[in-house]
Amino acid sequence: MLDRIASDINAALKRGDKATAEALRLLKSALMNAKIAAGHDLSDEEAAKVIRKEMKSRVEARDLFAANDRSEQAAKEEFERSVYAGYVPEQLSEADIDALIQKVVSELGASPQFAQVMPATMKAAAGRADGKLVADRVKLFLEGNA
Repeated sequence: MLDRIASDINAALKRGDKATAEALRLLKSALMNAKIAAGHDLSDEEAAKVIRKEMKSRVEARDLFAANDRSEQAAKEEFERSVYAGYVPEQLSEADIDALIQKVVSELGASPQFAQVMPATMKAAAGRADGKLVADRVKLFLEGNA
């Protein structure tokens, strides 16, 4: 992953796209820090987790900037988030999450509890779904509203 990002930084610089190069440098730095903290090269799954964390951070910052009428900074955060999105698998839709929940519940059998369904669904999603969204969908499903 680091090699791909490094080559993408070089390509962006050759194109004269300084904004993309800067965003990728920040992402590379976050991945390098995670690599050092882990004490080993990151697997693709570990790297994707770090990238999703950075994306979430950008979304939170974007929302804060937007709420405080700082549209230029909000746009920069959204741009960085969109650049990072190209390095992780696409997130599951609500319909896909609902299908996973249905499958997990059928495997668990009679009257499953949230504490059983949630971890099994997250494992089945394999990092392709936001935990908050999955939790909301599981709650709706167990209440009979999905």
